[in-house]
Amino acid sequence: MKLSIPIAVLVAMTLLLILAPCGRVQSQTTYIQYKVVLSSDGSAFWIITQVSGVNGVVDSWNGFQQKANTLVSSAENQTHRTMYVDNSSFQISTYVTSNESKTTQYTFTWFNFSRVDKGQLIVGDIFGAPDFFNNLYGDGALQIKYPVNYTLQSVTPTPDENDNSTQTLQWLGTQFFVDANPNLTLSAQNYSPTTGQPPYLVLGSVAVVAIVAGFAGWFFLFNKRKKQAVTAAAAAPVTLLETEEEKVVRALRSSGGSAYQSAIKEQCRFSKAKTSQLLSSLETKGVVRRVKKGRDKIVNLIEPTKGEK
Repeated sequence: MKLSIPIAVLVAMTLLLILAPCGRVQSQTTYIQYKVVLSSDGSAFWIITQVSGVNGVVDSWNGFQQKANTLVSSAENQTHRTMYVDNSSFQISTYVTSNESKTTQYTFTWFNFSRVDKGQLIVGDIFGAPDFFNNLYGDGALQIKYPVNYTLQSVTPTPDENDNSTQTLQWLGTQFFVDANPNLTLSAQNYSPTTGQPPYLVLGSVAVVAIVAGFAGWFFLFNKRKKQAVTAAAAAPVTLLETEEEKVVRALRSSGGSAYQSAIKEQCRFSKAKTSQLLSSLETKGVVRRVKKGRDKIVNLIEPTKGEK
């Protein structure tokens, strides 16, 4: 009986040594949050926050870039819309807090994330890509923030939190969100449904037409013999021929605001040099923005937002 006490102590110490690592492993359990900040041009800024124990694993730079690019390629195939990641936007930051937990943030910018259509931002088709969040860091909380000059028209599924003061929607889990066929529709507050142009352009066009029409009427009353010449002169300012730059802008709008430079060349039937010259001019004027992708370039139309002139 005297020998049983040391044996019991030895067994207890062995169990403590076995169970101790289990407690440390549990302390490394991570928390994931995805924050998506939408912009009016259809792009989205992603902030992925990972909270773990102080010894938790942090993804490598190459691993993070590969995850993001793989997901964007999958979404591009799913939606049949041109999209890409700005390579200069990739960032990783890590810091340890006082309670010995570690927080890591992964950030990048995704162009053409939302569909832009007649003053609306529409988000939904992109989440149809297979294993959407598993291509990143798995299930987690999801937060979507939309621009201040947009109003929420409809959202599916219903968010767990909806803060209108900060234009922020939040869901507690991404798996439920994706399984519910998500769709988010936002409408611009300053959009003109008649022309799709900013109000000041519409007013300018009306003024020009009014001046031309008044001049034509006056001239007709005082010189009937020149009626045909006056009609042609009055009509000329109204039916202005489309410039080459306007043709490029129209081609971009018909493609959803983003297209490859080579596609614009084919659609407008310009030479390669002519297309490059026109796009350089539009880029200087702040009408478009180009980003190199492989041997081609992605051209994005920069539509004016509220308050811009």
